[in-house]
Amino acid sequence: MPALNWKLLMAFEAVARHRNFTHAASELNVQQPSISRRVAELEAELGVKLLVRTRPTAALTAEGDLLFHAISGGVAQVSDAINQIKAQSDRNVVVVNTTIGFASCYLMQHLASFRMEHPDIAVELVSRDQNDAYRSAHADVLILFDEPKNLPSTQAKRIFSEKLIPVGSPNVFQPVGDALEDLAQLELLHLSTGVHSHDWERYFRGTDISLPVPKSEQRFTSFMVYLQAALNGDGVILGWETLFQNLLDQGQLVRLTPRTVETDRGYFVCLTARAENSPAATTLWKWVSSLAS
Repeated sequence: MPALNWKLLMAFEAVARHRNFTHAASELNVQQPSISRRVAELEAELGVKLLVRTRPTAALTAEGDLLFHAISGGVAQVSDAINQIKAQSDRNVVVVNTTIGFASCYLMQHLASFRMEHPDIAVELVSRDQNDAYRSAHADVLILFDEPKNLPSTQAKRIFSEKLIPVGSPNVFQPVGDALEDLAQLELLHLSTGVHSHDWERYFRGTDISLPVPKSEQRFTSFMVYLQAALNGDGVILGWETLFQNLLDQGQLVRLTPRTVETDRGYFVCLTARAENSPAATTLWKWVSSLAS
């Protein structure tokens, strides 16, 4: 397949669309003789006439009409793509990859203030349900829950630490105070994936309480379904105090015991390698890290 000269094809497409060399030259911001030379060069490469040069319009030959219909849609698509890329570049787009839970319960409550402070920075939010779904090569900022030793970037800041608290719907459950034995008898729901698979054991560690093996209907792989089950009153879940604060303040969830278990895990915001020299990404990275301070 012969190599295609994009500059020559662009010149021909513009002339064929306008049926006029002068109008095509004006659109491409070049002189009219330059457009004529490019079309003539393309005709010489193909060995056929593409245009019949008449005044004031140009007519397509059969070969020209065939080529025009073949490339016109592609030229328009490429032009649209270039315009979108330029628009994103002008707006300083920062791609943020984070969990659905963090985005829904926390980040979305604060983004409006960031946009007011930095109207020149556009945030593209990519959400996921599990930590291992992030793609650092396709994001500028990562927000994830993990231990510090597992973070994928050396440029990482802690947003807030993990503080485990048991919560449930106030329509179904009432606080049990310090009676952890009573808490253990309630319908405990389990987030059974990844780093969360042993959260209840972690919460009761140091006590003499042994938990039964959870039934299949008590296990959840999706954080948002897990949370919705608690809001529905289906059972008690372990939440993160800072992440759930808004739901507690609104009375949608109630804390069942005063016992808080803090770990070395937490939510961290990481600047990816591709964004190390991006002032916009660095601004957002620093802002997210200061949210819980």
